[in-house]
Amino acid sequence: MTDNKNHFGILSSSKILPKTELKINKTIKLNFKETQKIYDFTIDEKSLLFSCSFIGASFMEIPPGFIKDIEYLEIWENPNEKQTILACQINQEGGMDLCKGNTISFFGYHILYDINGSYKENAIGTPIISLFGDSIAKIIGLNQNDNLNEENNEKYSVINIDIIMRAIKGLVYKNKIKPSETLSDAKKLSLNELHILRKEGLKETDNPNLFISPASQGITPLWFYRTHYAWFWTPTEPKNFSMEELLKCNWSLIQDKFPIKVFGGLWNNIPPADRNIVLIKHLINSELKFLLD
Repeated sequence: MTDNKNHFGILSSSKILPKTELKINKTIKLNFKETQKIYDFTIDEKSLLFSCSFIGASFMEIPPGFIKDIEYLEIWENPNEKQTILACQINQEGGMDLCKGNTISFFGYHILYDINGSYKENAIGTPIISLFGDSIAKIIGLNQNDNLNEENNEKYSVINIDIIMRAIKGLVYKNKIKPSETLSDAKKLSLNELHILRKEGLKETDNPNLFISPASQGITPLWFYRTHYAWFWTPTEPKNFSMEELLKCNWSLIQDKFPIKVFGGLWNNIPPADRNIVLIKHLINSELKFLLD
């Protein structure tokens, strides 16, 4: 994951593994039902931790060899938009099955997918495993199905593993590895920082992490959201500025070497207006200035 180093651990939904549980010296019980083994893992100061409720993912590093008789799954950071997958689904009897399906399209930092058969729901926090080409048997995403835009008919969504890895690396590569940094909320902006963002073309909202690039003649508005590791943008107008509604939008990551275009929805694959491309590049160059102390 980091420079010349692989990290092993538990990657799950931030609902299953919230940041309130990721504390130094806290012992977490790991129950592996398939092997009927339970491990008590105590987080220490060397553990790499990460959590973000906006993308819905958490990571807890566990030293190699601590868990016996369990094979770690590898990740594949460049998922294909249309490929065959294995997904964990909850069946009509309440049990969990592995079933075959296909990815359909990207939607913001999600991958939409469909499955064969009739199931009650997907199992949040479980991996989506690729059955495609060089990525076969590797994880391409993390199951999540409760934050899709209502305009999409597809039932299931998965968090793109590429976005999760970019989020973590965006902090690690800048040597932001303390829990106070990797588990942080976006910082409170100073009046001077707000003034700078206004000059760049961003307007504040009632949500301190949400900004708008207002519409002008021939240019549609964009919405910008800041986390502790990166900005995101979307052309989709949320019904309101609550987190529940914000998470239904197709958010694109703002990061160096990441495409500046829309993923899914009405404006799929279309870049924003030149004015907003300039704004996005300014935010890329600002790195963590408006995000983390």
